Amino acid sequence: MAIAGALTTQAKDNSRIVSEIDSIVQNGLPDGTDISVYIWDLNADSAIYAYRENVLNRPASTIKVLTAFTALGTLGADYDYKTLVKTDGVIDADSVLNGNLYLIGGIDPQLMESDIYGLVNEIRKCGIKRINGKVIGDVSAMDSIYWGSGWAWDDTPKSFQPYISPLMVHGGFVSVSVKPGQKGMPPSVKVVPESRYYEVRNTARTGSSSSTSFKIQRDWLNNRNTIVISGSSSRATSSELNIFGSDQFTLTLFTEYLEKAGISFDGTDWQKCPDGAAQLASVSHSLKSVLEEALKESVNLNAEAMMLQAAHTKTQSRVTFNSAAKFEEEYLKRAAKTGGSPFMIVDGSGLSMYDHVPATLFVNVLRQIYNDPDIYTFFYESLPISGYDGTLKQRLTDKATAGKIHAKTGTLTGSCTLAGYARTADGRDLAFCIMNSGALKMAPSRRVQDAICTILCE
Repeated sequence: MAIAGALTTQAKDNSRIVSEIDSIVQNGLPDGTDISVYIWDLNADSAIYAYRENVLNRPASTIKVLTAFTALGTLGADYDYKTLVKTDGVIDADSVLNGNLYLIGGIDPQLMESDIYGLVNEIRKCGIKRINGKVIGDVSAMDSIYWGSGWAWDDTPKSFQPYISPLMVHGGFVSVSVKPGQKGMPPSVKVVPESRYYEVRNTARTGSSSSTSFKIQRDWLNNRNTIVISGSSSRATSSELNIFGSDQFTLTLFTEYLEKAGISFDGTDWQKCPDGAAQLASVSHSLKSVLEEALKESVNLNAEAMMLQAAHTKTQSRVTFNSAAKFEEEYLKRAAKTGGSPFMIVDGSGLSMYDHVPATLFVNVLRQIYNDPDIYTFFYESLPISGYDGTLKQRLTDKATAGKIHAKTGTLTGSCTLAGYARTADGRDLAFCIMNSGALKMAPSRRVQDAICTILCE
């Protein structure tokens, strides 16, 4: 049986690859699922296998490859995300800042509590003991819509879906640790970062006979930052919960550190920092560190921050999810040389159910990166490595494949994807994309992908 779409003219040394992948496509797919496969020999600069390569599929987190390509091409590999502190006032001889203090968000996904402390420490070093004005948050880089189109509302309060803002400390979530105490007594609860911005209600009991299962929750249905610990606690447990209003959470934590440093002020507010304001402190994180975390660990916030910042920096205007996604889409049409093939991108992380792209787009992007020595090595090492790290640590671990696949995974209900690079036994470099659709269970589709990758490596 011939495979419609598979290449019919192949070099002799590719005939085994074609035959064996054909066999998988014909006989090895889980019931009810379909597949798109596109494989390119980067050394010969030619396709060696194609099946339904132009069919639009949901890419899930594999779309982070496209977002990384856009960010590298727009921002540059040496770009730094910056969170700034500025003032429109002056410091007098009595250590009083006469004017407002501005905390300016730079859509930095790696802003941590230690950075907030560092900013306040720099302010203290300026000799400021009193602010005769307000502490003002500036989130003018983007609008107030905190989720992308097509995101699942009931994925909150999971930490992988934070309320995205230009000011986001600790990734927009808190880490909750619960440890049992004496029987019948409440367990101990620790939340990081500590802040008055949220409330903790601990109704749980240690080792009680209650049939109520142990839960760590947030009152997300009412958009309240009330963390509720309930049920019977029998072992140490931890959870990560997103926080509603991540910008307000960040500003609150900042003012709490100001108070701890003995610096008083006249309340808080939100507005854009005026031009000409003097910079007092800053903290930065490199695009390279943001990109590596987005690819290896598939951190959604990092990917969205790359997309939003690329659009904001290039257009020098306030961005929305929609405008940033459109910017990425247009950039890919030009830089990835798509030839007018249709695709749709609505976010940077792949959480959306509306993203639809073909396998050819991924391979085109991987080819462009491969041929750019300024970014290829870094990008290649930032991808999950089979059998070693990231989301491929437990996959493709045998001798033939371990370390030979550098690729981004993607998982969403109905979609299982894998795109990246393979190194063959004879030293050839291949770019590939495998997109399984209709997958309700991921394991069978992953086995298909791993089988194809094994064929490529062997």
